Amino acid sequence: MYIIILSFIALASLLVWYFLHHDHGRKLPIESLWIAFGFGVLGIILAGFLELKLFPREFWTSPLNVSFSDRLLFFLGVGVLEEAVKFIPLALFIWKKPYFKEHTDGIIYFAICGLTFGLGENILYTLSFGAKVGIARLLITPFLHAATTGILGYYLVGAKIDHSYRNKLILACVAIPLMHGLYDFGLYSGVAQMVVFSLMITLLLTMGLFLYFMQANDLDKAAMVRATTSTPNFCSNCGRSKTNHTWFCEYCGHHVQ
Repeated sequence: MYIIILSFIALASLLVWYFLHHDHGRKLPIESLWIAFGFGVLGIILAGFLELKLFPREFWTSPLNVSFSDRLLFFLGVGVLEEAVKFIPLALFIWKKPYFKEHTDGIIYFAICGLTFGLGENILYTLSFGAKVGIARLLITPFLHAATTGILGYYLVGAKIDHSYRNKLILACVAIPLMHGLYDFGLYSGVAQMVVFSLMITLLLTMGLFLYFMQANDLDKAAMVRATTSTPNFCSNCGRSKTNHTWFCEYCGHHVQ
């Protein structure tokens, strides 16, 4: 069982490494990455508390004994709630931060938040229901929460950079929780076709996360090409915003390339 848990941690670490290694923008402040991690932990706590308060116990213990319509509404409600507790607190915190200003920032910070949430959920399910459930979640949904929250983060920072993204952000805030709820509903339906449908959702979302990240990198590169030849406004070494308008960082002394 502990090997399964270590596998979850290894996969999560690998995804974070991939994003940081392939991010071609400025270096992100390490403390801000830990803050995103902390908001993922906060999301786990909020989700656990609110789900127990808002949903009757029978939905959790025997969902198949509940009517079809009530079961569908339950899982849609869980999808909305979990996406809200992951996305909204971090969005309110990070919106005006000076280091949240590139398209890849939206993917990285919010994917880390969602990844932390998903990691905690996967570990809890493994410890509660055993190795078989852990292996199933390891194969099916290691990056689901990272994908849903990361995609929302992409549209959030897009709305900060370009106001035309705001309608897209609203659409994403409707579509992503809906897909999350349908994924849960299909997975716990007990119907083979619905389970396959859920697998398709998690696969598409995971693929979408990487495609959005590549698109974000392309958008950031294009923005750098359009930028003037004036001195950079951030340090590529420590990631902090510069105010001295020189080629040297006022914080770490690094020569900015």
